[in-house]
Amino acid sequence: MPALLRLSRAIHGRRGANGRRDGGQVLVIFALSIALLFAAAGLAFDIGRFYSERRFLQNAADAAALAAANAMIEGRSQTEADTIARAILASNFSHDPNGVTPSLPPSTPVYESGHSGDPVYLINGILFSGGEVRVAVQNGINYSFGRAVGLTSSVIGGQARVKSIANVLPIAVRRYVNSPGPATTNTTSPCADNETEFLDFFATADTACLGTDTNSALRIEPSVGSTFDSSNPASDSSHHGPVMSILGQGAQPGNGADFRGFVALDIRNFATATSQLYYNNVTAGTGSNTLKAMESNWITVGGYPGPQFPAAITPPDANDQVGIMSGNSTGAAIDAASERFVAGDEVLVLVYPGDVMSIPDFTVGSPGTLSLPTTGTTASVGSLKVSRNQAFSGLVTLTTLADTLDAANPMVLGTLVGADPFTYTPNGVNPSLGNGTSVSITNATTSGATPGIYALWIRGQAGAPYLTTKYTPIAIQIGTVTRDFALTADTSSQDVAAAGADATFTLTLQNSPNKNTNFGNPVTLSVDGPTPAGVGPITFASPTVTPSKAGNSTTLTINTGTMAVGDYTFTIRATGMNNDATSRKVTHLMTLTVRVAPASASGNDQYVDVVGFAVMRITNMPSVKGDPSNAIYAYAITPVIADPNDPRLARGQVAKLVPWN
Repeated sequence: MPALLRLSRAIHGRRGANGRRDGGQVLVIFALSIALLFAAAGLAFDIGRFYSERRFLQNAADAAALAAANAMIEGRSQTEADTIARAILASNFSHDPNGVTPSLPPSTPVYESGHSGDPVYLINGILFSGGEVRVAVQNGINYSFGRAVGLTSSVIGGQARVKSIANVLPIAVRRYVNSPGPATTNTTSPCADNETEFLDFFATADTACLGTDTNSALRIEPSVGSTFDSSNPASDSSHHGPVMSILGQGAQPGNGADFRGFVALDIRNFATATSQLYYNNVTAGTGSNTLKAMESNWITVGGYPGPQFPAAITPPDANDQVGIMSGNSTGAAIDAASERFVAGDEVLVLVYPGDVMSIPDFTVGSPGTLSLPTTGTTASVGSLKVSRNQAFSGLVTLTTLADTLDAANPMVLGTLVGADPFTYTPNGVNPSLGNGTSVSITNATTSGATPGIYALWIRGQAGAPYLTTKYTPIAIQIGTVTRDFALTADTSSQDVAAAGADATFTLTLQNSPNKNTNFGNPVTLSVDGPTPAGVGPITFASPTVTPSKAGNSTTLTINTGTMAVGDYTFTIRATGMNNDATSRKVTHLMTLTVRVAPASASGNDQYVDVVGFAVMRITNMPSVKGDPSNAIYAYAITPVIADPNDPRLARGQVAKLVPWN
């Protein structure tokens, strides 16, 4: 019984020194303590309800703000976006955890006292301003147990702010192919989708072949047009641009650089070799594998975190320059894009003129195949462009060199008359940035030249900022030749980590200019000498290849032996007799680069000039993940726009929740 005795004493008290019990005082204290405990428990219960309401209102505000921002991105009006936000709120409010349905925000926003019109102090309403949406909601929740201590109700709120951010992907897309234009054929609307001719990818598909890169008067800017038709991605060409490869095979630049559309957004400013700016913890020593993994992640997770590019200007300044990734790295970007996008998705891309730049350097573009008669003078032969980067400051002098390894070459035989058979105007050339300076090729005379297709070299030489010499192989067609072939490589350059490793290239020969006109005979492949010191064996899997409509391929392997660190150029020769009525000799040359133990940072000397931004709609994605031969295809639904914040690019933005302040 000791326990019952203790309980009795606790309730009734003990006898004091005067013999009286003090139990009444203890009972009062005990009663008050119990009341306070119940009040505290009741308040805790109420506070839990308020926290639940707070989370509920916050989630509702988040959903409404995101829905409104996405509606604006889709091109809907502010009124429509407001209606959508309110519908989202109404749907959520019907499930209030406390059974008290909140009222929708008033049409006139409510602010904290003394802060009218300041978005930061919005407490009830929906605001649209400067590419962002703010949603603030409120609900009054009554106390349950708090009434016992005089508390009646509490106003609970939720606030969400969403910004529409330019969702630039690490992809740079060519604006032109075969500049400067015009094409020699297919120059009337509707255009044939023919990348061997001049095309402006950011004009409508029906007008993309019209005009030149400096005269767009005949071309029409693309627009959104009809919704995407997955069964016919190329439909509605009157609105959108031609379907093109924007990443992977087929996305190579006009000057043959090892680039397939994948850029290093974290490396910019190529005014000099030491001027580069790095972002997001990238440094000059960041390895190419680390860099391509980082850039691929920007695709997967929903966009580059910044800093955003400034509005593009002409000519481009250093802030408009971005480093390129090797063509061999593009597979990682394609895999990342395949995880996130499907056909019909719209993406915001960078746009560059079509040539890759390097530090400090100039580029002599190819004029394409030049056509000459067997006898006579041609006043206007063709044109080419000479461009430069910002570091280059010299004049470029152009001369023509014979293909001395071909005894039948008309310049070697003198049937293409003159020490230099072409006149270049201007010469020397003060090359411009961006698209470059146009140079006319004129006044070529032939005298009894044998019909065929032959190779020549255009040499560009500059004495400043130091002596630099560039060689561009070109093709000349003498007389009538109906059967030709195109020689291409899977990449224009290969890196090897150290001397002794192999550099491999896949070479493809395809019927040209009409794929259905068979070349008809095998073509012999070889590498011109002299070759660099220390090079190992150079082998073709098949040294003879017959061109076909789809293209026949072979593999070239160059062993780097004991070569010193550096960049080396190899000239690939392809020659054969076609199957014309009177057999014609056809020779094409192509240069490939092998880089032995290049610097670890990727894109630290080659870059593209960003001339604007555009929204494109994806039409085709790779069918097999990890296949490096695959590509991503898309067409433009906006023109090239200088300012990345332009409302016309809204479809390429992404809505993101950001802090309220």
